Amino acid sequence: MSFLMSCSDDDDDDTTVASEKVAGTYNGNLVVKLEGQEVANEPKSLSLVKNGDDAVDVVIKDFVLNVSIGGTSIPVSLGDLKVAKCALTQKDGKSTFSGATELKGIEVPIGAASMSVDCAIDITAATVDGKNLNLPIVVEVSMAGTKLMDVDVQYTGVKQ
Repeated sequence: MSFLMSCSDDDDDDTTVASEKVAGTYNGNLVVKLEGQEVANEPKSLSLVKNGDDAVDVVIKDFVLNVSIGGTSIPVSLGDLKVAKCALTQKDGKSTFSGATELKGIEVPIGAASMSVDCAIDITAATVDGKNLNLPIVVEVSMAGTKLMDVDVQYTGVKQ
């Protein structure tokens, strides 16, 4: 009986320790593809912040993405990006999480003008294996309720 109680306590501790191991700052590379074409490839730092025993927040501070289309670089500012309460599970030493959020009123420069778009951010089956983060993101861009495009984002990083 004492053994069973000990196992139960160890399982709870493993979850807490795993969440804390995942949390931290990651330095890596962010690749953005639009309709299969790479439009951005740049170094980025992001944080996974513990949000309870079984969730993390994905945070990128002052997120500016430089998108290259037709030889022109377009800086798109997303501000402080936060995908909160991404549910975290662990299996065979690998942690997996998913989450979603919406960003409203993102200003995208188009020549001398700009247009305001909304972005639905969807993280599905991101993994942390040891110190390595693999973070796939799909961003659905829409304007006035009409979907314009999906943008595929792939982040790979190493915990510092």
